[in-house]
Amino acid sequence: MAAFRGSGSGHHHDAEAFDDLARRRVAELAPGTDLDAMTVVFNVIRLANRMVWDLEASVHRRRGWSWAGFRILFTLWVAGPLEPRALARLSAVTRASISSVLNTLERDGLVRRRRESADRRIVTVDLTATGKAQVASAFREHNDRERDWTARITRAERRELAALLHRLLEGPTAATEGDDKISN
Repeated sequence: MAAFRGSGSGHHHDAEAFDDLARRRVAELAPGTDLDAMTVVFNVIRLANRMVWDLEASVHRRRGWSWAGFRILFTLWVAGPLEPRALARLSAVTRASISSVLNTLERDGLVRRRRESADRRIVTVDLTATGKAQVASAFREHNDRERDWTARITRAERRELAALLHRLLEGPTAATEGDDKISN
């Protein structure tokens, strides 16, 4: 945006300056806009993107994992063996990409796919012993970064924010109901 001239003094100042500019310009360009809703959603997305980038760069990439790979490993670590459809839904990985991510994780010896039911078409995905050990180790580092990210707010504020985000997650679902869409 040509009208934005960040001061260069840091991300926080630039983010606040952009928020102020966006609110003023949108109020002019699109009267009647719910500026508070716009600001909340924009900042949640911006924060989520920064957190994902940081967690992937500081913890997971050096292990050879993408963000989607870690989410799949974490989901299996927490939930146990799952069919790919359930794994995609719980890990918020699209069904279109789950096969590719599972291929990589299986190649690296972290997961295995088994056909154990009478219906041989049904596949179950589980962590290998190596996968369990690696995700447990990675999660310790991952959680250290989570603590770093949330250190600016109190434990009570963290709980309140988590509760508010859960309420937002209960919101509109039309765009996330299809099998090939990301859902939470």
